[in-house]
Amino acid sequence: MDLNGYILAFDLDGTLVDTAPDIIGALNLVLREENIKPYHLDEARPLIGRGAMELLRRGFALAGHPLAPEQEQPLLDRLLKHYEAHIDAFSRPFDGLIPALDALERHGARFAVCTNKHTYLSVELLKRLKLFDRFGSIRGADSVPAKKPDSGHLLACVEDMGGDISKTIMIGDSETDFLTAKNAGVPSILVSFGYSERPIQELDCDVLINHYDDFVAAVETVI
Repeated sequence: MDLNGYILAFDLDGTLVDTAPDIIGALNLVLREENIKPYHLDEARPLIGRGAMELLRRGFALAGHPLAPEQEQPLLDRLLKHYEAHIDAFSRPFDGLIPALDALERHGARFAVCTNKHTYLSVELLKRLKLFDRFGSIRGADSVPAKKPDSGHLLACVEDMGGDISKTIMIGDSETDFLTAKNAGVPSILVSFGYSERPIQELDCDVLINHYDDFVAAVETVI
């Protein structure tokens, strides 16, 4: 399999790294400070994926305490401060990811991160997990005019690397990632172990995998 010229663009939360424990932990700290009952981890997983502000808004709304506009920024600042302090307390790459990246790199593939997480937090997490150097572009929602599922977000990652969108594959865990691929006219590989709100099997992706052991074969199928 010759992957020279190919860029594999990954979502971060729920795709590359199981970040839910630390993200929901930060949300729960803010909720406790506001005397609101915190969430169980599994209950709040589907809230992840649209960025920190949406996590905050939806977390408070589902708890029966919708936020007024003037509350949002101060609470977001607190959430991000909590999260940055504990960003890698429990977050780990998904099982099988590292061997899969090693194998695909040997075939000539290059990698990008296309995420709705803040860029500085994405960089910090990947550095702490010793994954940073693997990616030629790391772009969060704050680095582009319009975030995923806008195709421009993915295109910006590809342009950073001097790549070709026709040789790009989007890998994610949600409808947002599926729609990003669709909007950009590229194939999508989705993972079943992430944080999708919608049942992942309902999305018409090119390949759905249940473990990174199946990822190299999935890439071969797609190309």
